[in-house]
Amino acid sequence: MAISDVFIAIGAPLINTRWSWGAVRPADGAVVLRVWQDETQGRAFRVTHHAVFADDLSNLGYQERLKHVRMIRDDPKLASFMIVCVAKDVKAIPREIQGFNSREVFVGGALSENENRDSWLAYVDRKPIADVKK
Repeated sequence: MAISDVFIAIGAPLINTRWSWGAVRPADGAVVLRVWQDETQGRAFRVTHHAVFADDLSNLGYQERLKHVRMIRDDPKLASFMIVCVAKDVKAIPREIQGFNSREVFVGGALSENENRDSWLAYVDRKPIADVKK
C-alpha cells in the first residue's frame, strides 16, 4: 500500500502524489497531514519547519502545508489527522519515506508554535484508519 492509498482510504486524496504533504477531506473539511516520527515534542508533531522551507516559495508541498495549518488554526473545531512517516535519512532534505503507519492515524488536537514560530499539532488519540473513513 502506498501512502497515497491511505489518504484515499480516509477520503482525502492528495492533490499531487509527488509533492503533496497533506490533503483536505471534501466530505467534512478535515485536514490530513503527513508528519515525521522523529519530529515530536511531547505529544505533538512538527507540522511546519520554517528554517528549512520558508525561503523556498517554489516548494509546492510547503505552500500547501501552510494553507492546511492556517485552516486548522482558523477553525480549532476542524477535525485533523496525522499519518506518521519514518524517514530513510532524518538529515536529508528533502526527506524520503522509508515507511509509514498504514493501520492508524493520530487525531489532531491543539495547534501551537514554538520559539522558532514553527507549528506543532498535538495529538489526542490514535484511531484505526477504518474508524476515520468518510
